Amino acid sequence: MSRSRHSGYRLLLRVLPSDLRRDFGEDMAQMYADRLRDTEGWIERIKLRFEATRDVLGQAMREHGRRAAGTVASFVREGWTMDAWKQDLRFGFRALARRPGFTALASGTLALGIAATVSMFGVVRTVLLEPLPYPDSEALVVLQARSLEDGSVGGTLDHPDIRTIQDQVPEFTVAGYAATRPTLTGFGDPQVILGARVTDGLVSLMGLSPALGRDLQARDDSPDAPYVTVVSHDFWQRHLGGNRDVIGQTIMLSGQSWEIVGVAPEDFDFPGGSEVWMPRRHELEDCGHGCRILRGLGRIAPDAAVEDVQARLDAVGVRLAEEYPESHEETGFLIESLLGNEVESVRTALLSLLGAVAMVLLIACANVANLLLVRASARRPEIALRATLGASRTRIVRQMLTESLLVSAIAAIVGVAIAWWGTEVLMSMAPASLPRLDEVSIDASIAGFAIALAFAVTALFGVLPALQATRRLDRTARDGNRTEGARDSDRSRSLLLSAEIALSLVLLLGTGLLLRTLGEIRAVDLGFDTQSVERFRFSVPGARYDSLGIVAFIEEVERELEAIPGVAAAGWGFGVPLAGGNITTSIRLLDRPEVDPQDRPEASIRPVSNGFLEAQGMRLLSGRWFDERDRYGSPGVAVINETMAQAHYPDADPIGKRIGADVSWSFEETPEMTIVGVLADVTDRGPTIAPRPAVYLPNAHFGANSGYALLRLEPGVASVIPEARGVISRLDPGIAIWGEASMDTVFF
Repeated sequence: MSRSRHSGYRLLLRVLPSDLRRDFGEDMAQMYADRLRDTEGWIERIKLRFEATRDVLGQAMREHGRRAAGTVASFVREGWTMDAWKQDLRFGFRALARRPGFTALASGTLALGIAATVSMFGVVRTVLLEPLPYPDSEALVVLQARSLEDGSVGGTLDHPDIRTIQDQVPEFTVAGYAATRPTLTGFGDPQVILGARVTDGLVSLMGLSPALGRDLQARDDSPDAPYVTVVSHDFWQRHLGGNRDVIGQTIMLSGQSWEIVGVAPEDFDFPGGSEVWMPRRHELEDCGHGCRILRGLGRIAPDAAVEDVQARLDAVGVRLAEEYPESHEETGFLIESLLGNEVESVRTALLSLLGAVAMVLLIACANVANLLLVRASARRPEIALRATLGASRTRIVRQMLTESLLVSAIAAIVGVAIAWWGTEVLMSMAPASLPRLDEVSIDASIAGFAIALAFAVTALFGVLPALQATRRLDRTARDGNRTEGARDSDRSRSLLLSAEIALSLVLLLGTGLLLRTLGEIRAVDLGFDTQSVERFRFSVPGARYDSLGIVAFIEEVERELEAIPGVAAAGWGFGVPLAGGNITTSIRLLDRPEVDPQDRPEASIRPVSNGFLEAQGMRLLSGRWFDERDRYGSPGVAVINETMAQAHYPDADPIGKRIGADVSWSFEETPEMTIVGVLADVTDRGPTIAPRPAVYLPNAHFGANSGYALLRLEPGVASVIPEARGVISRLDPGIAIWGEASMDTVFF
């Protein structure tokens, strides 16, 4: 080193004039060499003195039972002053500023992992962990029908069940409700809104009070009671201008005038975004015991135990089974937490996603730890010099952890910003069926979680590189030996790489299983064609159409839709695949001896139009489909699915057999039916759920007023929904359509 510096000095002398260099150049070079030699000797003596002092102090500390560095105790004791922390932070900022590429890469990698984890944690916390936004929400429960024979939960209840429980279980407040979609008119174009038919007291059951007026009461549920309704706070603001004199005004819902008797409290929209609540106006003769169309919601009294309420409900179930064996044989009741019931279907999926993003964060931590190990290897001379000048291992480790903490802090700030934006995007892409979707947000508690996560991340990725870089400081400082440190660093990086590979394999395995499952689902024979099929929903108001008028209107809609250019076939069905709307009831096999009502088999009843088969793209295996012969008043006919044929006619041809269904709609009763065809099974509840026995019958014999229109498009036609909306508006301006969708997007 001295020789090279001396040669450099002689080169600098060449810039002097030649006569000056000839007279004094040699003396100047000699003087520079002497001073350089003296300086290097002084530095070496200072270094030796530092080493001697360090050895003496180290020996003294060992003699008194202490260790100079490398222990947690010394780490805690050393340097806990404000000046020391300020110095560490200043040095850390300068160190990161000198390496902007490294800082951006490390903090960016962590920020993405933190953002994904924070966003997913926000969803999981809101949906699964936070209590419902009602007073004493832990006392709210769902009441469901339960089979005492196999323990299965049926879900819905009949109207007399609700009234019986209200009378016989005083410590349990219960109400029944069913979702509905009335058509609102009188406020511009007709629009379908969300609502609920309720027995009574749904708002007060939730522990709330109406903002104006009163709640629905039991007397409103009578068939001859006035038509009254409670509207939501948002409905009151948007459609009624927030007028406080709104009580007593009327609105038109599905062609019927309803008097407003109350305004619900702000943000109350149970169930599922409801804007209006109407009494069921129940008629026992039309829908009594066994007519299970209501969901039950209850509140347990503060001084009552869940076990006691369940026991009393079991006793009520036994009494009902004794009094009404045909409809309540082997039937009881079950209560469970409202929160648990709402999130049960998404719990596993959300926790799995949270676990997946946590693994992504761990992989990001391992990547950053590798970056820090590489950087620490390059900094070993700097670390050795600091140790030579007297810095302890604890001091150096703390400085390196401070730098890691700064990287984490930057990552946390950026990660929260990304999470705030990403959560909005995530919620816009989430399915509407995700409960509590509107409550998900990034708030102060989530930001606190991000900060805590940043500290945890620092511990994960910062400690190992700091400890690794400061191993054997005495040997490195004395000998300049980097081989062993490099070997240790390589070993640590190999361990981190192995951990990354293991975590990545877990994620890849889960992804592979998911893709395989999706592939198997797509390979399932759905029983119909989803390509180039659009659907939408509409309801014919019973207040303005009688039973025959409903049937005639739907048939006219089908003809007009089929006449739209680009439409190959049009049809209508009360229930279509993955859209609900099917009715399950007991059936009678009329070619066989009569059995007890509780022993009758069950089947799904599906009223459809003549064009439904072609529009849906289903396959008729034998017999015929419905046609113009199957009008109101003609002999009853039915087409059954393959599952029902195999279950009840395994060794015989079902064509010509007669069946009956214990259900009716607009007409007084459904006629007994002759089976005229067998249809291939249709996946109506999902590709992984086995089809149930199903009976298709002409809607002309049933009179359902609400269902789905199906449009099979010709090749090259993108959509005809605007034209279809025009058809409905022309035939009846008071009817609106909703639920527009393409069948291939519904399934895949």
